[in-house]
Amino acid sequence: MPKKTPENSVIHPFALDKISMWGKAISAQRKLRRITMRDFAQRANISLNTLQRIERGEHSVMAGNYLNAMCVLGILGKLCITPEHSMMVSYVERVRVVRGDPDYF
Repeated sequence: MPKKTPENSVIHPFALDKISMWGKAISAQRKLRRITMRDFAQRANISLNTLQRIERGEHSVMAGNYLNAMCVLGILGKLCITPEHSMMVSYVERVRVVRGDPDYF
């Protein structure tokens, strides 16, 4: 039985659109390859119910299940780009503000 998402959880519409697109792409690619839902669920190591929820684009499915399904189909690199190194490193630079500075607030 799927976990219930909290009633107060708010997901950005852009994120919902992406999840929906992932589900449609997974469904289309699975059908294009003529893989049955049962066989695909076994290959992706997920339940049939979870696969149905993925293909409907439900946001309550774990992201790892979406990514795993994409890996099985070989489309992960096309649907999820790898971030540049600069996006994964946090550059925290301390700036010292002189309080006597007239430009200080």
